Amino acid sequence: MALKDSLRLRLEKLAGGVVPQLRDSWGDLRKRLDDLNCSLANRACPEDRRSRVSELSLQEKAQQAGQNRPALRAVKTAGKASWEK
Repeated sequence: MALKDSLRLRLEKLAGGVVPQLRDSWGDLRKRLDDLNCSLANRACPEDRRSRVSELSLQEKAQQAGQNRPALRAVKTAGKASWEK
């Protein structure tokens, strides 16, 4: 058996045992980072804005899904409108 073949076999054995462990570890790390990100986002966003952020997120998802209806907003005016005079 040549040195090249011997090294290839050893690397294949090593990869066969290490790669699944790395995938599991990567998944665990990703989950921890996601949890940390959520925690930081909850701390950064004041309680009174969370509902508005959630509403905007839902509107954005609706637009992406093809529901392009614009959201209606109430507009505060300083005085009477022209049609009320």
